[in-house]
Amino acid sequence: MTMNQLLLDFQHSVAQAPWHRHCHLSCEVIYVRRGKARFTIAGVDYTAGPGCLVLISSLEEHQVRVLSTPYERYFLLLSLPELSRALPQTHLTAALRNRPQGFCHCVPLRGAKPAADALFAQMGEEVSAALPGARQMMESLLLQLLVLLYRACPGNFAAPPGPAAGRVMEAQQYIDSHFTQELTVSALAARFFVSPCHLTHSFKEQVGYSPKQYIRLLRLSYAKELLESTDLPVNEIAARSGFGDLNNFIRAYRQCYGAPPGKWRRQDES
Repeated sequence: MTMNQLLLDFQHSVAQAPWHRHCHLSCEVIYVRRGKARFTIAGVDYTAGPGCLVLISSLEEHQVRVLSTPYERYFLLLSLPELSRALPQTHLTAALRNRPQGFCHCVPLRGAKPAADALFAQMGEEVSAALPGARQMMESLLLQLLVLLYRACPGNFAAPPGPAAGRVMEAQQYIDSHFTQELTVSALAARFFVSPCHLTHSFKEQVGYSPKQYIRLLRLSYAKELLESTDLPVNEIAARSGFGDLNNFIRAYRQCYGAPPGKWRRQDES
């Protein structure tokens, strides 16, 4: 279910978690209330027990295996552009999309578990009741959750706001809106009045990817979404995703997902 496109999905279950497909520029937030599960995210294994918050961006492949039952978890699928618009005055949303050095996908909330339990329970009530002001209440609850995350793991957050951090954030937002178009690091640097070298270094430090890597991953993530949700031919998906050369797209897709797009689509459908 959705809440004005901010909350793309919300689930609370006491069962094996199903596989979830990402939406473009979204983030999965999984909160383990009881039981234990192993998450493999971007090739790294984590064991999440009660009170653990797991963060997975749309750019990261992942798998889940339940280790002990009953396995009770809350699942949120959030639109990152909508969340950034809802909370424009805070850098806390960066933990849902950026991967600075030392980032941890699985964060134990420890002493904050009772507060997190209450927050997620209230989110469920807001989603099911659909009361007036539900979106505003959800924004407030999400902000409280991000504060708990920040207190538990401040290293997951990008550099504090400042001139350099602000320019990187603006460049990232510009890329998010224009990645299907032709983009170069030199053009981005000129737009935001920094040198290409400075932009690349600052972007990598704050976001966890270089601008080139980030653009490529966004294009591949969008292409994957189109392969899953449409019957468009591969060459048209390549063009819509910002790849000017079909062979380059096929090669990049194989490197990222282990199979060329046509074969990957057939495997996904089987």
